[in-house]
Amino acid sequence: MMPLSTAEEKFPRLKIAVSDCLRGTECRYNGGHAQDDFINHHLAKYADFLPFCPEAPVLGTPRETIRLVNVDGDIRVRGTRTEQDVTDGIQHYNEKMVPKLLQQGIDGAVVKSRSPTCGLERIKIYRPSGEWFGSQDKMGQGMFTATLQRQAPGLAVEEEGRLQDAWLRENFMMRVFTTARWRVFLADELTVADFQAFHRDHKYLLLSKSEAVYREMGPIVAETTQDNLAAQLEAYEAKLQILLANRSKRGSVINVLDHLYGYFKKQLTEEEKTHYRETVEEFRSGIVPLIAVIKVLQQFLSHYGSEYLETQVFFHPYPAELALRSQITAYR
Repeated sequence: MMPLSTAEEKFPRLKIAVSDCLRGTECRYNGGHAQDDFINHHLAKYADFLPFCPEAPVLGTPRETIRLVNVDGDIRVRGTRTEQDVTDGIQHYNEKMVPKLLQQGIDGAVVKSRSPTCGLERIKIYRPSGEWFGSQDKMGQGMFTATLQRQAPGLAVEEEGRLQDAWLRENFMMRVFTTARWRVFLADELTVADFQAFHRDHKYLLLSKSEAVYREMGPIVAETTQDNLAAQLEAYEAKLQILLANRSKRGSVINVLDHLYGYFKKQLTEEEKTHYRETVEEFRSGIVPLIAVIKVLQQFLSHYGSEYLETQVFFHPYPAELALRSQITAYR
């Protein structure tokens, strides 16, 4: 693995649970893999992977394909050809592996799409007859992913297919890098001042996700003393997970951009003000990506200075090399 550049060193290394087939391991039902380029050629530079596969350890490779079956309201896992019920083996794996992953402090998970064990959404649940009648029969989650989200409802989980969407990818990466920063932050011996600094430095990132939840987080910090610090950190983390689950919206991001612009408004020339307003409107209209506006604000920051803004994580929430803010479609 190539060494991280100086610009990347300030970012915590992610801990990401991942369906093993996506890493290129030949553990699929047909003995193949589902190697994913984003995971292995981009995310791997910044993450340590914790692989899992609910099927291969239980059923072997290659193996009969399986599907979810609704048996009188009970979701079972059965072979598509022999109809052998393998639910107990899959559940036993899930009950062992999910707590193991959570104990290792994972920041998120990437799961295999369309898998009856790993799929995040829209997994067909068949009738005992083997039939599935579209809108008449519900769809659900893979059994492993359902267990994972039940035990860690605040965890960032995405499918590899959905991560091809620039908007979903940016939101996922923002979420896991912020979660990782929080994990590393909690590993230190903390003071109330440390807690206040974390909240202050994340102000505009948090505002860009949800102003309403951000407003609920402030009193938690304000009411913290060294005596109640542990309890307040726990309460703050619960709010942080709720906030990060919100996907960024263009309007909320523009609100934050205008807040940042306000720090320089009195110092700017008319030409600079016009340049900012035109660039923001082009971002609003989907003509230029967010990074274009960020660069304008960074120029203002470099020229006019602001100690408060210098430490705002919003400007550098994840490695620039990921180019997440360079996609016009990354914001809706």
